[in-house]
Amino acid sequence: MTKVIIYALFITLFLSCSNNDEPGELPEETKLVYGGDFSIIKKMEDYDAVYKVNGVAKKGLQIFKENNYTWARFRIFHTPDYVGPVCNDLKYTIALAKEAKALGFKILLDFHYSDTWADPAKQFTPAAWKNLSFQVLTDSVRIYTTKVLDAMQNAGVLPEMVQIGNEINNGMLWPQGKLWPETGGANWQGLTTLIKAGIQGVKQAKNSAGIKIMIHAATGGSIQESNTFYNKMMEYGVEYDIIGLSYYPWWHGTFDQLEANLDYLSKAFDQEISLVETAYYSNGWYPEPGGWILDVKPYPPTEQGQNDYLVELAKRLKNHAKVTSVFYWEPEALEIPESKIFYLGRSLFDKQGNAFKGIGAWKE
Repeated sequence: MTKVIIYALFITLFLSCSNNDEPGELPEETKLVYGGDFSIIKKMEDYDAVYKVNGVAKKGLQIFKENNYTWARFRIFHTPDYVGPVCNDLKYTIALAKEAKALGFKILLDFHYSDTWADPAKQFTPAAWKNLSFQVLTDSVRIYTTKVLDAMQNAGVLPEMVQIGNEINNGMLWPQGKLWPETGGANWQGLTTLIKAGIQGVKQAKNSAGIKIMIHAATGGSIQESNTFYNKMMEYGVEYDIIGLSYYPWWHGTFDQLEANLDYLSKAFDQEISLVETAYYSNGWYPEPGGWILDVKPYPPTEQGQNDYLVELAKRLKNHAKVTSVFYWEPEALEIPESKIFYLGRSLFDKQGNAFKGIGAWKE
């Protein structure tokens, strides 16, 4: 009788394990999805950029779609000056999002809460908000966030995911949201209050219940920095869905350091993880060590090296079940002088718009 019971339990367990995957569902280790920050692709094509694969010209977003990119990340500035890449106002973003949605892309909207670039070294408060009290600034973040998402909803391009700030490990909306002010201790209360205002703005937008919220820090290779930042998010009651990291080897360290950080974050926090910014050089140039630049160069900065970096990165990310997505930063830059957009050597195209081998590195 005991043997019969044990056998029955074994069969039940086997059947339940066998039926975990729905029909057509991919195994867990292959669920990593790929995206790119395509924020300037419309401006490039407005200036007559032509993207080509093996000599065949196609729309830029179509090329990325054909190479397994399924997410489009778009930044949005409050009131940009439209010089060079600082062109992403609401009207531009909606027009670009319509192109992406028509091709089946999902959209990650990156709120910079600035008129220009926001990153760990600078977080400029929009000019329109510059002299506001902290309470009014907080209300402005909430109202503005809702207004943007409602406009996108009305245009039929509501994003599936949003970032509340860009690379905000040193704060946002300086000086009031600066994490490490010149005097006093760390300003976690001010920063998290502004983050919560942005999150509330998302939740108050129409049809926003399904939007996932990301908090993005440029701490890809540092367990210590990640631990400090995301533990404080938890301590101050910030509710979000996805840990977003930047990882560029010359700033953030080796693959092994990245993986150690991903392993730590996976165990310490409940959220999914996205490597929301990465890139690699292909044009023979690479940052020299010194200052904030690390002596880390996993591959030569060549077309083949760029491809090898992306292949190896994807392979390593798949070792971590909680890592659900990876995004390439500015893969679409070309050299068109009148656009005033600089070709930095990290694009997945050469200066004339011919796709590098790396365009297909994430094509599975």
